[in-house]
Amino acid sequence: MQRNHLLVCVGLLVLALVAGCGGSSSSSLPGGGGAPTTAPFSLTMRDDPPAGVDVISFEVNVIGATLGPNGPDLLAGKGPIEIEVKRLEVETAFLSTANVPVNSGSFSSLSLIFANPELTFQNNTKPPVTIAGCAPGAVCQIKPTGPLTANVTLNPALTISANNPTGMQVDVNLAKLLSNSLVVDFSNGSITITQSQVQPGGELEDVDDVSGTVVKVDTGTSTFDIQTSQNTTLTGIKVDNNTKFEDCTGSPVNFANCVHLNDNVEVDLKLQPDGTKVAKKIEQQNEEANEEDLEGIITSVDTAANTIQMVAVENLSVLPSTILGSPVTVSVANNAKFQVKQKGLKVDPALVSSFNSINSLLVGQNVEVRRRSVDGSSSSSPIVTDRVRLRMSRFTAPVKSKTGANTFTLDTSGIGLFHNAKPAAIDQITVDASQAEFEPKSVTVSGLQAGDSISLRGLLFGPAANATLVAGKVRKR
Repeated sequence: MQRNHLLVCVGLLVLALVAGCGGSSSSSLPGGGGAPTTAPFSLTMRDDPPAGVDVISFEVNVIGATLGPNGPDLLAGKGPIEIEVKRLEVETAFLSTANVPVNSGSFSSLSLIFANPELTFQNNTKPPVTIAGCAPGAVCQIKPTGPLTANVTLNPALTISANNPTGMQVDVNLAKLLSNSLVVDFSNGSITITQSQVQPGGELEDVDDVSGTVVKVDTGTSTFDIQTSQNTTLTGIKVDNNTKFEDCTGSPVNFANCVHLNDNVEVDLKLQPDGTKVAKKIEQQNEEANEEDLEGIITSVDTAANTIQMVAVENLSVLPSTILGSPVTVSVANNAKFQVKQKGLKVDPALVSSFNSINSLLVGQNVEVRRRSVDGSSSSSPIVTDRVRLRMSRFTAPVKSKTGANTFTLDTSGIGLFHNAKPAAIDQITVDASQAEFEPKSVTVSGLQAGDSISLRGLLFGPAANATLVAGKVRKR
């Protein structure tokens, strides 16, 4: 089988703050107060992706993260936390914050406990063979089994001390993690740890594109809570004067008029040194009360039958959470609306207007569908939709060539999902990176070379023969 290399980076960003410093985001930590007894310890998660997109979805629960010897479980009372690893090619996932005693001595190990891994993949083996019961060319979901605990030595040992921001990244190599029969083993050396640093300016992490349903609103403190598709509740999300509201129909546009109980929203967050989550942007997704939305990655399009196959990655509906990672069939109603969620990008109006029917749907696109049913019940199959929204796609591919100051092409011929797309292969994608955020910040289009592996987040438009991605983020590997 073709082997994929996947790195999952769990960024354990450690920041020791002195008493009374509050939510400062300064690059130098303020003094005062007296000797601190604990330090906030914040957890996030990132990923370096596989070589192709044969892995469409890889979900796993993180249920424990314990510093040793005799250290705290950093997730105590907060797990399990379900992570969609595929999104982490470009995004960062917020896990938790905890207070760690600053006088607790050195920690020489980190124990990570995982649970309930679920893998959705397209079988693109060469020569074609059935693997884990999945026929060649098929998209299948399996629940791999195997050891789910990793004990990793920290070298050098980690000391939690005041005024000393530190961090760690935990890399998980999927090629080692998965055997030829797709058994998982987190204990076999597939995990390594490296030190990382807090971002300049004092901000710990940006956590973008967090979808969820608003379950609490506190206008007095300008905070709200959301419950995500993964049944994780993010509490105390702060709204400040810099928070931007998108697609809000309230007047005036402010927190009170734009965030309500049971709203489906997508939030861009920044994690402050004290663990505070501040909303950079809040995108309203509802067009009606109690709207049900499902987002997925398209794996096939049948224009004759007016249906698509997609793997569900976000579920803001009454459907069970088990639908996440599952291949589902969506029937597109004849009168369905087609919309593009630009997420602040300025997209060529010709591209926007081209997304107007099932004929403009493309394998690899992320789309959000509004769930309807033929008879008004909640159990129709396939899922019927009357609205299809183009959302941000995320994938990794090598650079093929530079075509302009802010444009380049990707070689997607080695990515099974694109190369085997029907009715036509997508072996090249043109990228407009004129509005993209680059990681690292030193990366530029002019500095890219043929063969460089990059991960992207952006809006993918067809047709297959002239596929174009308007990029919002470019991360060089």
